[in-house]
Amino acid sequence: MKKIATLSFLAFFFFAGAVFVRAQETPAPKEKKSGWRSFFSRDKERTSIKKKGGWFSGGAEKAPIQENLIDLIDTPTTRILGYGSYRANFRFYRDGGLLNHLSFGVFNRFNLGVSWDVEKFIGVEDPGTNVPTLYFKVRAYDGGPMLPSVALGYDGQGRFFNKSTDQYREREKGLFVVLGKELIHNFESRVGMSVSKFNNSEGSEGKISGFVGASYSMDEKFYLMMEYDNLRSAPGNRLNVGFRVLPISSFAVDFAVRNLMDSSERERIVRLNYVGSF
Repeated sequence: MKKIATLSFLAFFFFAGAVFVRAQETPAPKEKKSGWRSFFSRDKERTSIKKKGGWFSGGAEKAPIQENLIDLIDTPTTRILGYGSYRANFRFYRDGGLLNHLSFGVFNRFNLGVSWDVEKFIGVEDPGTNVPTLYFKVRAYDGGPMLPSVALGYDGQGRFFNKSTDQYREREKGLFVVLGKELIHNFESRVGMSVSKFNNSEGSEGKISGFVGASYSMDEKFYLMMEYDNLRSAPGNRLNVGFRVLPISSFAVDFAVRNLMDSSERERIVRLNYVGSF
């Protein structure tokens, strides 16, 4: 019954997101917008325009839908999906696990998504599912010649669910804010903070943690990625490295090593990423 409810939830979320985005494409007479209406405008063409602050959605120049760095390995970036786009990725991790993620560009600067973790998806043991989690991200500022781009959001997906404690061993990002900047040509850096709890009832779990990341693009077909995550206490810090290959503009394959400095927790992962539009 739990599995049926979970599958029903995911099916409802997918179709509801698709119908919502589709419904927004009916052309309407343009009118002058002000304030927040202009900021989240939905009548702009789906685009990906590169500025010094990074990638964003909006503007007048059309570009093909492309899988770019919406995130690195475990950490978010300031990039988002364009309006009317969707992104699906499938992350294969230790012990045959599969982490699924689906998100939509429901407004010009707002992405909404869901993640679903399936343990032991590959192998001989019976698979187990965990409760789907919510994701959203808003690109608040596009950056400028001197200032970084800014995004904030929420990611409820953790890693390695512990049934005895009823929570993930590697806690979710929770609420986060991230800043990104292209320092030199094709080299971008990010820094951010996150908090997964809003009180200290679980001790240090209620405190803010940080993360930093960097990427280098080679003709937008190959990305080198590195990040230092969970910056709160030295034993729990995680160094992750990997690369992303784009055989075609809408599809990418990630290969990464997590917890590079901890031999007991080190793992190799593969993730498949696909973006499209309605």
